[in-house]
Amino acid sequence: MILKRNAGIFFCALLLAGCSPHYLERSADKEIAVIFEEKQQKIKVDILPEDAFTDETSSETIIVDIKTASYIAGNNNRTYKSRQEDIYLNILDLTYQRYLYGTRYGLGGAIYGSKGSEDSVSGKANFQLIRWLATGAQITFDITKDFLRYFTGDKDTDFRTITSLNILQPLLKGAGREIAQEDLIQSERETIYAIRDFMRYQKNFSIETSEKLLNIILLQKRKENFYNNYQSIKITRERIEMLASAGRIPPLQVDQAKQNEYTAYQRWINSENSYTSAVDNFKVFLGLSTKSTILIKDAVIENVMEKGIMEPDIEIKSYVDNALKKRLDLITSYDKVDDSKRRLQIALNKLKPSLNLIIRVTGETDAHSYPNIEFNEPSYRAGIEFDLPLNKTPDRNYYKKALIDLNRKQRDFENKRDTVILEVYQQYRNLQEYYQSYLTQQNSLELARRRVESTDLLLQAGRATTRDILDAEESSLSANNDLANAVVNYFLSYLKLLYSAELLELDENGMWEDIYEEISQSTGNK
Repeated sequence: MILKRNAGIFFCALLLAGCSPHYLERSADKEIAVIFEEKQQKIKVDILPEDAFTDETSSETIIVDIKTASYIAGNNNRTYKSRQEDIYLNILDLTYQRYLYGTRYGLGGAIYGSKGSEDSVSGKANFQLIRWLATGAQITFDITKDFLRYFTGDKDTDFRTITSLNILQPLLKGAGREIAQEDLIQSERETIYAIRDFMRYQKNFSIETSEKLLNIILLQKRKENFYNNYQSIKITRERIEMLASAGRIPPLQVDQAKQNEYTAYQRWINSENSYTSAVDNFKVFLGLSTKSTILIKDAVIENVMEKGIMEPDIEIKSYVDNALKKRLDLITSYDKVDDSKRRLQIALNKLKPSLNLIIRVTGETDAHSYPNIEFNEPSYRAGIEFDLPLNKTPDRNYYKKALIDLNRKQRDFENKRDTVILEVYQQYRNLQEYYQSYLTQQNSLELARRRVESTDLLLQAGRATTRDILDAEESSLSANNDLANAVVNYFLSYLKLLYSAELLELDENGMWEDIYEEISQSTGNK
């Protein structure tokens, strides 16, 4: 009977083990379908708790200019705060490396209970000191105190203390200050690189903040231009209607004027929407609530737009020289070449055989019924450990990779140096281009204004058509918008030129130091 039952179980196991792939696939489909339906029903009723949102919206209107925007963004922008945390984490890594190369202490122990022929409790306490020396030596000092207490039998108590001092000094592989402290040296340098990178990021972030705000001011200006254009065309359409009623121009021209008026009105509405959307997005960038109220207004920028700019007076060679001496990212690229040289020396060291001097001193007390510090004659042990690997393929490959890495880092530095030079020259050319664009748009705007005035007079005299006056209005609108674009582009290009030459300095609030004065001097406001 037992044999039959065992045979049945064995036969079923064979059947299960031999299930076809099709059966297993359908089984998986069924299980997944059940889980999917279960989770889907849960998802349908999931909602965020009420305390997931904190509304700190102020009822006051915040007036935002470039300075205010830089301050608010530096304190609230989420990406900026994450970059700050990256620096903190990097420095934490450095503190760990410093900890490893400092004097480390450890205190621990254990207590055990035992029940059998004799009930007892035992335990130990251990104090350990570890120190890595600059020569690569590792020193370990250890004190261990053991005790054993019997509760049955003789009911003895034994105490014993053991001390040991261990020194391991590499003589070939792993020996030397630079080799032994490479991890600490590299960690120190990585922290410097991270701080340099963050300083460059801060400056770029200040330009990004300014660019977003300037684009909003540009949208304000375009909105005003579209509104003025709409009002002007509306007045023109009314005048044309009167001329058509008097029979001085064909009625068809009234329809042309109305069509342009509709288009102008729609562009004004679109510009309102674009401006509002940009302001809402800017609130998110600043880290403010979308329900907060801000008013974008910068008197300095408005003054620049109103009074105009003058040709920049810049000695480009001095800008390039400053970039080559002080660009933080270029300095980091140069330092990384030095890192690769050190790694190459480490790779050469790895090719050496391992030869270590070992020294060990041990002392202990006899077992007593009470704690004591009467140590017996200490024992000494000294020797040499060596390892002569017959296969050096891993170390050979490490050395070859270090050589390639050094060549790459040297090329990276050369490429970075050339890139920095090109960046400074490109930003300088952009600055000149935007200044020329400003002059062109300024002249274009003056011509467009005169054209509107003269065409209007000609229309009233019957010597121009509605299309002529509408084209003149369109040219005036384009010139106004293009002039504002040229001023903003010039402003941003000047900031980017300073950034590329490492001449953009920030104050504690993340704002350019004396930048308004510099901008005023460079633009030569009239």
